[in-house]
Amino acid sequence: MAGRKGRRNVIGYESKNLWKVGIYCRLSSDDGDNAESDSIINQRELISLYIKKEKDLKVVDYYIDDGYSGTTFARPDFKRLIKDITNERINTIIVKDLSRFGRNYIEAGKYIEQIFPLYNVRFIAINDNIDSYKDPKSINNVIVPFKNLLNDEYARDISNKVKSVYKTKALKGEFVGGTTPYGYTKDEKNKYQLVVDKNEAENVKLIFQLYLNGWGQIKICKYLNDNKILGRKEIQRRKKWNISLEPNADNIQYKWSKSTIGKILTNETYIGNVVQNRTTTVSYKNHKVIYRPREEWIVVKNTHEPIISKDDYEKVQEILKSRNYERKPTTNLSIYYGKIKCADCGSGMCKMEDFRGNRVCSNYYCRNYKTTSSNCSPHKIRTADLNRLVLETIILQIKMVLNIEKTIEKAKNGGVLKELEQKYTSNINRLNNDIEKYKRLKKSIYEDWKLDNISKDDYLLYVGDYDKNIENIKNEINALKNVYNENIQELKKDNYWIDHFKKNKNIKEVNRDIIYDVIDTIYVHEGGNITIKFKYEDEFNKALELLKEQEASINE
Repeated sequence: MAGRKGRRNVIGYESKNLWKVGIYCRLSSDDGDNAESDSIINQRELISLYIKKEKDLKVVDYYIDDGYSGTTFARPDFKRLIKDITNERINTIIVKDLSRFGRNYIEAGKYIEQIFPLYNVRFIAINDNIDSYKDPKSINNVIVPFKNLLNDEYARDISNKVKSVYKTKALKGEFVGGTTPYGYTKDEKNKYQLVVDKNEAENVKLIFQLYLNGWGQIKICKYLNDNKILGRKEIQRRKKWNISLEPNADNIQYKWSKSTIGKILTNETYIGNVVQNRTTTVSYKNHKVIYRPREEWIVVKNTHEPIISKDDYEKVQEILKSRNYERKPTTNLSIYYGKIKCADCGSGMCKMEDFRGNRVCSNYYCRNYKTTSSNCSPHKIRTADLNRLVLETIILQIKMVLNIEKTIEKAKNGGVLKELEQKYTSNINRLNNDIEKYKRLKKSIYEDWKLDNISKDDYLLYVGDYDKNIENIKNEINALKNVYNENIQELKKDNYWIDHFKKNKNIKEVNRDIIYDVIDTIYVHEGGNITIKFKYEDEFNKALELLKEQEASINE
């Protein structure tokens, strides 16, 4: 609602002949026994019956959040509803009752008592007899915050009950997660039982075998991607969009990553154990994920068919432990973080440093080549060379921008504006004279017709031609006015983008601030050359084009 706060300095309702209604319905997966009575269909039917009795209510849109908790207002259709309020598309909200609106006591009260009145939005909760327009006191009634508090407590209670049920099932060895580990799927007859997915299981076995053969996680990752073995996420994407599962049927968007390989190699699920309760949330209101310490995990052994033998799994863990060397912590991000990409595959570049004695070898490589696939090339560039090339290119760009600024100032102060105005005035006067000329011809031809010097058909033919010419000249005048106004406005406006370059005119070395200030993307080509796309490219090109047009216009 940025930009709207304070729009009305008097909180109250304007006179309405017709209220533009947004119907809001919500159903959470945690609503338990009330799910049937509070179903989306039932909510809509109850609200529709209410609206039929009211002549001044017109439904504009429905906002449905099916499967979203009432403890948070970060729901997609609720956000859309708020956006439509700020855009004045709707000015009335109707819900079945307060619990469907939300179960967060503080947030619900803030919307009902503060935000909606500020935007003159009428709020109706049918079963709670709340109508902020017909009965303004209803939203301030003590029962409203009390019911919101009850809804809040209900959400807390439901959350605790759900967690308790899930924990009980986890302790029994039943799988209660949403997505099964790669290599498994849920039994069609028992959704809490894991069964082997034969196709995925073969890939799991391959990953473990390659690692036992001495391959590193990055090498395994590259092998899977280069051989176009589809991962779970890519398969799900293709099924969603009805794309063939043949690897070459479409570009692979979701590739295997080193982290995915690492998670598979350390997952006990593959030896027949269910490992759960590894994460929790801050609270029933705050759904931020927190990782539990290992001693709080729930591990139940031999619950399903294993894919990997225990001996091979233990061998892999030993190899992982032996290869786990301590890395030096990264205290600072690269100054090019998020700004540097491979010119060929578009992947980000990663910085790699090698400490040898007192010497540090620092280079950038294509991340895709290094960690994901061998289908690209290294695109290696020394950090020192990169810094030098970027500095030289920025200095050159700053010089060009400053030259544009000088040319614009010269145009403002050196009579260019006056010349443009004179040129414009001269052309407008010429075109207006042409219009007057055709008006005189029309008058003359009218007199010839009245004196029987020409026939009526000839008169109408001449008049039609003259009117067409006058219309064309008027269109030309309008076009000339538009071009003139655009040119004048461009010359007179504050070229804010120039300041971003101007303040760095004394640059001596590259740093994170200037890179983020003026650079959009740095592309690294194979062989060590770079191309820089600067910010404000459109403004830069427009300024150049404008100066060219002005020069051509004055020289005509």
